[in-house]
Amino acid sequence: MSFKNRYTQVIWATLLSFGLFLALRIFFYLSYTEYFSSLSGYEALLSFLMGFRVDTAIIFTLTSLLWLALLLPLRFTYFKSYRIVLGTLWGVLIASVLFFNIGDVLYFGFVNRHLSDELALIGNDVGILFSMAIDYYFYQSILSSILFLLVVALFYKLFSAKIEDTRLYHKEWLFIPLIIALAFLGIRGKTEGISFGVSDAFAVNKLASGNLALNGFFCYYRGGNRQNTNHAGIELDTAIKNVKNATASDKTLYPKSEYPLMRSYTNAEKKPYNVVIIMIESFSAEYLDALAGNHLGITPTLDALANSGLLFTNFYANGQRSQEGITSLFTGITQPVGFENYGEGLELYNLSFLGKMAQANGYHTLAMQSSDRGSFRVDKLASLAGFSDYYGAEDMPRSGDEVGTPNYGAWDGDMLRFLSSKLHTIKEPFISFAFSASTHAPYYSPGKEWEKYPHSTESEYGFLNTMNYMDSQIAAFMDQAKKEPWFENTIFIFTADHTNHAEVASASEVQKKKIELASYHIPLIIYAPKIYQAKRVDTVGSHVDILATLTDILGWEEPFTSISSSLFDTSVTQRFAFVKHGGEVALTNGKASVHYNFNAFMDGDDNSSKELQELLLSIDTAQAKLLKETKWMQQ
Repeated sequence: MSFKNRYTQVIWATLLSFGLFLALRIFFYLSYTEYFSSLSGYEALLSFLMGFRVDTAIIFTLTSLLWLALLLPLRFTYFKSYRIVLGTLWGVLIASVLFFNIGDVLYFGFVNRHLSDELALIGNDVGILFSMAIDYYFYQSILSSILFLLVVALFYKLFSAKIEDTRLYHKEWLFIPLIIALAFLGIRGKTEGISFGVSDAFAVNKLASGNLALNGFFCYYRGGNRQNTNHAGIELDTAIKNVKNATASDKTLYPKSEYPLMRSYTNAEKKPYNVVIIMIESFSAEYLDALAGNHLGITPTLDALANSGLLFTNFYANGQRSQEGITSLFTGITQPVGFENYGEGLELYNLSFLGKMAQANGYHTLAMQSSDRGSFRVDKLASLAGFSDYYGAEDMPRSGDEVGTPNYGAWDGDMLRFLSSKLHTIKEPFISFAFSASTHAPYYSPGKEWEKYPHSTESEYGFLNTMNYMDSQIAAFMDQAKKEPWFENTIFIFTADHTNHAEVASASEVQKKKIELASYHIPLIIYAPKIYQAKRVDTVGSHVDILATLTDILGWEEPFTSISSSLFDTSVTQRFAFVKHGGEVALTNGKASVHYNFNAFMDGDDNSSKELQELLLSIDTAQAKLLKETKWMQQ
């Protein structure tokens, strides 16, 4: 074996790496053909092609520095011993990932999900790993070890080969920036936006497609933030029983015993109302005069909608980040502490998805945000959740009197005018979701006419002015909506992603200070004057309840899983909001609250309720354990 030059040697090593990864993906596909049977031949091919992007990110990350070291136009790089050492290291890296992914293929057979943070959880006990390898996977472990050695030997042989042309050329220095640029692009997987991640690997909007393209190493390497969190606060059977009691309803059935919290509404009357959801950035309850009575004068439109609609006075965000709010609204789940973010791995657990449920009931689905398309990964989150049409700031023309450039993407007025144009032509029934951004810090002013307070991009006065602007744009949007033939058959939902000035602390910090639940209190306004009479509703609820609420009031019979209740279900007697804050969780029933940092319940006047403590542990345990055991929701 010999190579014309060292470039061909590196290229062949790279091709060999891709070939080995492809062979393992084919083996994975053939090992679980029944699972992947939901994919057509074309969809499977697209998923394999998406897998090539996943492999590119891994291979380029592992080997790009080796490329540079092997291709520098310096004499010592031709020394045979130098090339053998680097080539053998290349082989060890590739073989190690293959070994890891073989274990991932075996693991997939148990839970239909790739390895991710499980490695961190069981990796603390090497004895368990060794015992599993010997007792359950002895032959597979032997074969994998042999494969590991063969791969390393193959790369050793490849880089031991003779290079025919060993001359140095000055022009080779020009190749170095190109190699660096190629490596950077391959590692990121994109030319713009957030780097290629788990949620990007879905060639088609099917869980099987994402799983075929992905592998355990990539999920661990590119997944969300993970913590080694103990979710065994209570025995699982007891946790499930307590959760069922807390969400007990005369309307629901649990159709599958193997999915103990999956439920459906029975005898539901189909009511194909349209739904328009507007999620407002950083909109705390204190800023809505109709709710807090602070007389700020910045929300006259929303105050009027609240006073002529349903105003929920005890509604909470489930988290303190936009991604957490969107996760809860789209999936009906509060992201468990230590789990990946939605868009970075959480979607690989079988979840309920609002858009997919809507589509199953004949709804057209539309989502947008006034930030750039990929901001907060909302483009992928919306697609995975079943929103077939999605738009970002890049799609929205300047169409109003705003001045300057907003901090994020487009002005909210541009987004709402764009939403009006889309809803003007959309077919009924429909469900739309729009997420604003102009009230996000720093608070750029859209113009003097909306400045009720001395403006600053950093102070609360700046927020008040941008909130006043957002309120005025909602007024214009609603004026246009009232002219549409679908208006009287439409439910408008106004809420927030989270509160303003949220203090998001690290896990170590939150152990010192319990959650202040007022920092989770947000508005919820449901406005449909031809459907619901005006009323203040004191029912305690949170983002996760929106999925159950829409399922109930629209008459959807499809099963879903969410530790929540319909806000309209009068047969539910126990109400609560379960919230997440860094490495801490809390639970309130509107009268008392409990706070837990996964070491102990934290001191506080309201923190002595044993009933609430047990319910908090039950919710946390049931969510985490059922997700990990793939018993959350039937695919």
